Amino acid sequence: MPTKRSIPSKRPYWLAPWWKDLRPRWGHPWHSMCSYLAMFPPGLPRYFIEQCSRVGDVVLDPFCGRGTTPLEACLAGRIGIGMDLNPLAVLLTGAKVHPPRTSCTYERIRDLRERYQEPKDLANVPPEIRMLFHREVTLPQLVYLREQLDRKRIVDRYLLATLAGILHGNHRAKPEESETLSVSMPNTFSMSPQYIRKFINEKGLRTYPVDVFASLERRVTFLNRQGRPGTRGRVVCQDARVGRGYGKAGSVDLIVTSPPYLRVVSYGRYNWIRLWLLGESVVEVDRRLGVAATDRKLGLTDRCSLPKYRDFIGVCGSRWNAALKPGGICVVVVGDVRRNGRSPIKLAQEAWTEIRARTDFRLVDVLEDELPSSRKVTKIWGDRRGKATKTDRVLILRRPGGRKCRARAPERIIGDLVQRG
Repeated sequence: MPTKRSIPSKRPYWLAPWWKDLRPRWGHPWHSMCSYLAMFPPGLPRYFIEQCSRVGDVVLDPFCGRGTTPLEACLAGRIGIGMDLNPLAVLLTGAKVHPPRTSCTYERIRDLRERYQEPKDLANVPPEIRMLFHREVTLPQLVYLREQLDRKRIVDRYLLATLAGILHGNHRAKPEESETLSVSMPNTFSMSPQYIRKFINEKGLRTYPVDVFASLERRVTFLNRQGRPGTRGRVVCQDARVGRGYGKAGSVDLIVTSPPYLRVVSYGRYNWIRLWLLGESVVEVDRRLGVAATDRKLGLTDRCSLPKYRDFIGVCGSRWNAALKPGGICVVVVGDVRRNGRSPIKLAQEAWTEIRARTDFRLVDVLEDELPSSRKVTKIWGDRRGKATKTDRVLILRRPGGRKCRARAPERIIGDLVQRG
């Protein structure tokens, strides 16, 4: 980690990882709208939002994923802004920070059901998709909704995000009563078509005639049981290294983010079913950030060298520094990465070394956050798959000048959050 000389000798009294005391599924139901790889618990950004910002402030996550930070910001009365290059991430975040009225959502579902006409030809549906859903009921309805829902419409974006969350998953004890639409499989990510086909044949799995409209309506009811955030935010499909996505210089009060890890996740390949729903190409999504060294781009596959990763983080850090107001806090969650036969790469140390060389950030502290193995998404692959370790490190950086944090006692913040449930 950073050298002893670079770490402040005394930890600020307001800084403590008390978000760990929140129950694992703490937070608004919209956090469970759709699972997403490499996500952090909502209590972490909410802690720093409460501690390091005020109502009406701008809170940014330049790698927003499923929108955890922007949603928590909106729920706390701040303006939550997300950035991401993954179209699934942009969809999920947009649905949460700028949602439709619940009444409009139900009206749209009823309208779609009333106008439903079964597609005459499903031959254009890829065979790897056809094997997942009931051919006579579920698949035709999905194809119809895929054609009708427009991501540019607020209500349709919300419905697509909700539909993505139930598109596939494990069945209940009685599969015919399941809320998920596919043959029984993991919900967090999509296994490869070859693996699923083999698993279906080996286990004798079958599809069930699930009514998509009814499932979608029930899911909307479940997700909306706590209402909408009082503040709206926005999301931008934007490369985190490009300045225009951050708005005016010095316009952001707080950044809470977790950059993509090194050699861990292929965001396109592991979401190929949901990307089909959105009409997106898996190859294009995994290529969108690029892999060509000539243009210094880093792929969403995260298959880059450590020097390229450091350059990537350094460029991002300079953007964060420019976007933050004087005195603004930047919270960066970075996980250690395992290497075969060698000690793990402490990416937080690499990140801070590069950011310190390119910005005037000051290091407030580094918190170590060890996650139980049972809570790591990559646990499903077993010990042989995935390079993420159970250790996350939270870099807390501060831009010089300006106001200081609210400095509330951590136990008061956590007490408030527990009561809000």
